[in-house]
Amino acid sequence: MTAADALLRWLVDGSLAASAALLLVLALRQPLRRAFGARVAYGAWALVPLALVAAALPRPDVGQALAPELMALHPGVLVLARADAAPAIAGAPGIDWALFLAIAWLSGTGLAALYFARQQRRFVVALGRLEPDADGSWRGQRVGGPAVVGALRPRIVLPIDFEAHHAPEEAALVIAHERAHLARGDTRANLAAVALRCLQWFNPLLHFAERRFRLDQELACDATVLARHPHARRRYADAMLNVQLAVPGLPVGCHWQSSQTLKERILMLKQPLHGTGRRRAGTLALGVMLATCSYAAWAVRPAAVPEPPPPPAPEAPPAPPAPPAASVPPVPEAPPAPTPPPVPAAAPAPPAPPPVPAVVGPRAVDRLPPPKYPAEAAAAGQGGRVVLRVLVGIDGSVKDVVVERSEPEGVFEAVTLEAVRQWTFSPQLKDGRPAEGWVRVPVHFEAPAPGPAAAEG
Repeated sequence: MTAADALLRWLVDGSLAASAALLLVLALRQPLRRAFGARVAYGAWALVPLALVAAALPRPDVGQALAPELMALHPGVLVLARADAAPAIAGAPGIDWALFLAIAWLSGTGLAALYFARQQRRFVVALGRLEPDADGSWRGQRVGGPAVVGALRPRIVLPIDFEAHHAPEEAALVIAHERAHLARGDTRANLAAVALRCLQWFNPLLHFAERRFRLDQELACDATVLARHPHARRRYADAMLNVQLAVPGLPVGCHWQSSQTLKERILMLKQPLHGTGRRRAGTLALGVMLATCSYAAWAVRPAAVPEPPPPPAPEAPPAPPAPPAASVPPVPEAPPAPTPPPVPAAAPAPPAPPPVPAVVGPRAVDRLPPPKYPAEAAAAGQGGRVVLRVLVGIDGSVKDVVVERSEPEGVFEAVTLEAVRQWTFSPQLKDGRPAEGWVRVPVHFEAPAPGPAAAEG
């Protein structure tokens, strides 16, 4: 498997896992908030990056846990390329779609990163000159409202006349809200959200969920402040009403939300805070959900191609040689004088029909659609070998397939897996009854050597 193929496989698996995680979080965020509080509901968003990471982990080879003596040995399959296929395909131009899609994904990721970086830069430049304050915040003439800016070195920015527009208790609650963002590391979570949106710029669910993620973040921060100031609900609501200005987009940072989310935040202030026991139960339930869903995202992935182990002892008889039609020996220019030519030049042997895939050995295969010989490999005269581990059910059907090794890698695996899933085997017998079991099937791909006709054409 090439690097481009591996990248595309990770993108597909990661997109499916992240989308499933997003749908689950969007469905559970409000029930979790009502049952356990806003902070537990906000923690559920960790499922999205966990699912993405779990989908990128390689799945273990299911056959490695089985003892070698339980693995039956299938005699093997020989797949031959048609002798007339190479000249017809050799000149056909090929497009590496995996590489093309990988370049398109990287281009989209770069453009998305530039867009968010420009948006962040525009916000920071609009703040103007900032001066440090004694309480650790930064003040500026052009600052429109309280915010936390940056991820690696986040800082609180406030208007220079902030206290002149707010009562002392309101100003203290607003600053406590911004400091809660700093203590919780919310700006780093926003940076991770931006990175996910750049990596999966093609996934509309990630962009749709960004606003809900920010709202849950603000609600969790409000709950943190109210837990420290339980008797300041009215003052906190007044502070929200007095600072409800629209702030331009800030990708990496936390700004005091505008009136778009003000209604939900004020409604949350009317709800009683959950006790410590309820929050701990919610945290435990959330941890179980995160672990279960992450394991599911990892387990449903198709098995990855393992690294080829050291060559084992000979497992199968050598493949039968190709029929004479697959390889035409060169005709000598002039036969030796003492020996007459064995075949008259005027009567060349007609070409034999293309060879058919052969199966040898005692374990017969009832229905065997042959793998398609890859066109590029046939054109290049390239052969190879794929060793499979096949789980055969009691009815002879194929229940699972794992590529044990492939030579060369990334050439014959796909066509072999596509064909082997359609095969029907004779199941092994245990105590006179069909039983499920693993078999090892070597599949040989052999292309004919180019003859004189092919060389001249």
